[in-house]
Amino acid sequence: MAPTLTQPWWPRALGLTRPALDHYHRGLVNPATGIADTDPALPFGCAAGLLVASGRGGTWEVELDGQRLRCRLRDSVRDDFDPLGRLVVGDRVVVRPGSEPGRGAIEARLPRRSQVGRGRGEKAPTLIAANIDQLVIVLSARMPEFTLHTLDRYLTIAAAAEVEPLVVLNKSDLDDGTVQAEVEAVYPALGYRILRTSVTAGLGIESFAAALAGCISAVVGPSGAGKSSLLNAIDPSYRLRIGQVMAMGKGRHTTTGSRLLRLDCGGWVADTPGIKTLGLVETDLEPMALQHLFPELDALFGTCRFANCTHRSEPDCAVSRGVAAGRIAPSRHASYQRLFDELEAARRR
Repeated sequence: MAPTLTQPWWPRALGLTRPALDHYHRGLVNPATGIADTDPALPFGCAAGLLVASGRGGTWEVELDGQRLRCRLRDSVRDDFDPLGRLVVGDRVVVRPGSEPGRGAIEARLPRRSQVGRGRGEKAPTLIAANIDQLVIVLSARMPEFTLHTLDRYLTIAAAAEVEPLVVLNKSDLDDGTVQAEVEAVYPALGYRILRTSVTAGLGIESFAAALAGCISAVVGPSGAGKSSLLNAIDPSYRLRIGQVMAMGKGRHTTTGSRLLRLDCGGWVADTPGIKTLGLVETDLEPMALQHLFPELDALFGTCRFANCTHRSEPDCAVSRGVAAGRIAPSRHASYQRLFDELEAARRR
């Protein structure tokens, strides 16, 4: 079981009690709109909307009953958000429409069922999106170069957020078969979905679009992996900026902020900025809990000689035996050890 994320902020000033919001949170969310049915517990004159983009001057774009409202966050609730509680695309918010058409005020943020983002070392974590159903991890076979450790980092973030991952190997036409062989030798057996795509060759575009249909997805990956190109391929009307890969093999940032895009096939997709450095958002995650985010390690929980085994250098370690016997990929074990060390270092700071 993945660790519990930071608890949401409860807007007591509005008279919304926790049981009332729990009732709302358990309500059905329409995947085509990302919005649940209006709940009678909401304040009079307010409705629940879906935050789809950040605007200029501290405003947010909110989808409400098929219309877009430009909304400001009420000053009385602005300071009540914790560092991981700041508004992000995908948030369901309580909106009070304004007297001016197309305007409104955000009165509160409703509880999140999921949130994903990135840790940034000693800096405060940054959230990317909330309330998503799946994390679409786009990695390129080449330019920028593919690494198994980068894939493992994204999969760990998905596991920590309790969000279903989808791995997309883009630019597959540039792969000589090496990347595909590395991935297929390990990840399908662990239950991960793998999709090969190439915008240039027209490979896997229909499958990519079908995987996004009917849910709310966040598309993440390194700069230059081709996230915007894939989204443009399924709907050219998006007209997302596409950057070139620099000579040193690193992508240029072309997406500068997250936003939700409506899908013709139903649902939403969050186009997110490329990430050069990636860490766990849950900086308070206990290093010993990391093993539960790796399914092959979690399956061996409690079978080592020592109950506090870190699966690094202890004798009679079930994980080490699994690696030696070929049941656990050495690359996965190495990724676990590297992340474990980072979590330990973070706790010492």
